[in-house]
Amino acid sequence: MFFISVGASINFPLILASPLLVAALVAALMIVKGLVLFSLGRIFKLGTDQNLIFSFALSQVGEFAFVLFSFAIQNNILDSQVASIMVAVVALSMAFTPLVMAFNERLLLPRSGTRVRDEREADVIAEQNPVIVAGFDKFGEIVGRLLKANGIDATVLDFDSDRVDLLRKLGLKVYYGDASRHELLHAAGAEHARLIIIAFDEPEKNLSLVHTVKKHFPHLKILVRALDRPDAYELLDAGIEKVYRETLDASLRMGIDAMRMLGVRAYRAQRVAKIFLQHDEEVLRELGQHKADRKAYINVARQRIAELEELIKADTADPDLDRKPAGTSSHYARKYGRARFQA
Repeated sequence: MFFISVGASINFPLILASPLLVAALVAALMIVKGLVLFSLGRIFKLGTDQNLIFSFALSQVGEFAFVLFSFAIQNNILDSQVASIMVAVVALSMAFTPLVMAFNERLLLPRSGTRVRDEREADVIAEQNPVIVAGFDKFGEIVGRLLKANGIDATVLDFDSDRVDLLRKLGLKVYYGDASRHELLHAAGAEHARLIIIAFDEPEKNLSLVHTVKKHFPHLKILVRALDRPDAYELLDAGIEKVYRETLDASLRMGIDAMRMLGVRAYRAQRVAKIFLQHDEEVLRELGQHKADRKAYINVARQRIAELEELIKADTADPDLDRKPAGTSSHYARKYGRARFQA
């Protein structure tokens, strides 16, 4: 009702009587505010296209100005004629916003916004290796370098052209192309490879590639990077056994170092971390079965957290601890099966 009353109160005869004044005020207001917004966008490092959208979309005056003008008139702060002109200016600035947005979209963005680069053709792959690594950022690069250092040749694929060019400058052999296309996998020798390591930083792309490999190259063993637990659950549901959460090992290493700095023997710290890892992998698969039931998920998680603490306490209290290899826990083996734990 308030906005309807504001619209009904616009003094159209006044606008018609002073069209140049009203038009100049509307233009000046939107230009000044747009420039201020554009400057703020530059300060906060918005891209040119995003900054233009930001500036044009908010260049009008907000509707709260109507409330202020009404208050100003009631308290004799503004003359009624001046307030009427300002109400008209605010209303027209709001009405012109779709027009300036269209102007920005059709004339400015195509010239000064982000331009889509021509799609780069996939590289021709002239080698076949027992391992294919799909995705060569911070995660895949470490795996690939480890394999190479041990004399295991791998065909590396990545779809980020800038990263491919940089890695080539560093002396690494990386092929550009979208590994989710089965034609590229075929060209990379997937029919004769033994396993594929999927290590993209986009969970959707990893899952898509999993489905492609299982459909076209079912003989390949699949190892997949997971960003977090929900991502790991999706991969487990897709039938993948070898799922590697990217932060788990680094977190365990930090925990080991923290324990050693606090005086815990290196052997014990390593042993506890191994038990933790085995338990967490078991629990990951169990919790994946309850991910749709939040209450059951929380109950099982609480039980397994308490169980882990009990297992570690019982293991460290074992009098024969020093005579056992780090991969054996009598308490864990009795509960879950010695063969599974040692594996």
